[in-house]
Amino acid sequence: MLNLYRAEWRKALSNYKVTSFLVWIIPVGIFAFYLVMIILSMFEKTFEAGVVYFGTGDWTADSLNSWDMIIAFPANVFARLLPLAFMAVVIAGEYGWRTWKNTVPRAERWKLILAKLAALVSLLMLALLLSALISAVAPATGHRIHGLEYGPDITAAGLGTFLLNTVQTAFITLLALIILAGYAAISSLVTRSILGGLLAGFGISMFDSLALPLLGLIGNIIHRPELVRLYPYTPSYNLSNLQSWLLHGHAVETFTIGVSMPTAGWNFWGSALILALWIFALIACALYIFQQQELTE
Repeated sequence: MLNLYRAEWRKALSNYKVTSFLVWIIPVGIFAFYLVMIILSMFEKTFEAGVVYFGTGDWTADSLNSWDMIIAFPANVFARLLPLAFMAVVIAGEYGWRTWKNTVPRAERWKLILAKLAALVSLLMLALLLSALISAVAPATGHRIHGLEYGPDITAAGLGTFLLNTVQTAFITLLALIILAGYAAISSLVTRSILGGLLAGFGISMFDSLALPLLGLIGNIIHRPELVRLYPYTPSYNLSNLQSWLLHGHAVETFTIGVSMPTAGWNFWGSALILALWIFALIACALYIFQQQELTE
């Protein structure tokens, strides 16, 4: 299994165009944005406001907020397009490049697909970790150049809290990426097309991210307003709820998508169980589809 993981990791990295434009573009884009903003602010006073505007004034918050592109609404609606596109290209590309027939006979199918998904999720996690680091260092550099206040001061206690929050947030992001990998895998395996896998995967992800208003809209159309009660069973709600328990010690009390809807919410283990069931169901479905396909012709 480890050898398969290494092989899939190397295969993904060797596809320079795909990884450059769909994975490394995330940290590189963030770095380039801050670099341009800092350079311009050194020559034009008006751009100094941009250095302040695009930072919270707190390097710990800026770093933790960078993970929101995957786990927090509304940042996750379109930001998830890049990870989904990357996974769709790699998985569905096997059909277009006709490489499945060479790899499938050499390994059990369930091991092959799990190794591939693990390698893709690992690459994306690395890119997001780099993005979090850049999001902490770059604004701090810009503020320091202009003598602006930017905290908090680095202390042992503060650094420990920050690292713990980062690990917890990264864990939620990892769960989100595994779920996205499930969406992309099922879509790509069913359509056997990069474009089909991307569109279908993004459609499922979009519905998940916008589940509350969409369920409310569908419920009103079919005269079943109680349909909105399904929202606490969706991955997006439970990711937010789990993050709230880890970082704040309580359930999500209101849904932060423009609709005030108080709820007691699941406890930590309730959301953890629902997410585990989602992950198991998505991966099991992908494995079943893959197992039934004829790939050697």
